[in-house]
Parts: sequence; C-alpha cells; structure tokens
Amino acid sequence: MAIPITPRDRVPRRSSGLGRALARLIGPIACTLLLLGNSAVSGAVAAAPMCGDRDEILERLQQRHDESPTALGLSSDGGVLEVLVSPEGGWTILITYPKRTTCVVAVGEAWQTLQLAGQPA
Repeated sequence: MAIPITPRDRVPRRSSGLGRALARLIGPIACTLLLLGNSAVSGAVAAAPMCGDRDEILERLQQRHDESPTALGLSSDGGVLEVLVSPEGGWTILITYPKRTTCVVAVGEAWQTLQLAGQPA
C-alpha cells in the first residue's frame, strides 16, 4: 500500500546553523573511522576475496595456521559455513556454495569455545 505524499511533505526542511556545523564536523570523522576500520582488515583479505578449491584451502590453513574445522552450519541462501580454529585461538570462517568455489569470509584471533549451561564439559 502506497503512502500518499502531500505538497507539505515535499517542502525541504531547513537545518539550523548548529546542525550544519555538526554535519561538517561529523562527516570527516566518519570518513576517517571508515578508512581506519578498513585498514584493520588483513591486506590480503581486503585486496581480493580469497577463494579456491575447498580441499586446498583446508590443507593450507592446516599447514600454515594449524586450523581445523570445529563447526559448520547451513546458511539461509544454501551456503555451508565452516569455522576452523587453531589451538592458539586463530580462526577462519569459510563459505561454500554448491558447484562454486570456497571463499574465506572472515579471519581473526582469540577464539573461545563457550561451555553452555546443562551440557557436559
């Protein structure tokens, strides 16, 4: 159902001098934070998606980072998500779709496995 727009809704609203001053101040700060946030991502991951044969990726992660699969799940769009974790806490999340390559979704460190209440240790 469409919401009718009246001529009054089309009248541009004027911002106060304070609002314009805040916009001029916040704009560069937001851009700086965005750039800094992107630089925190690994250079290889940020430069290009890391995709390839699943078996080769798993082997490489095992050899280079001692990561092995610890969890998996099915995403709503049909992809299989896998979490690989090393004993030191490094982790990688992979996604694989049917008849497509496997891609690295995210990498990080300090992985912790939670003990859920009521489950044996």
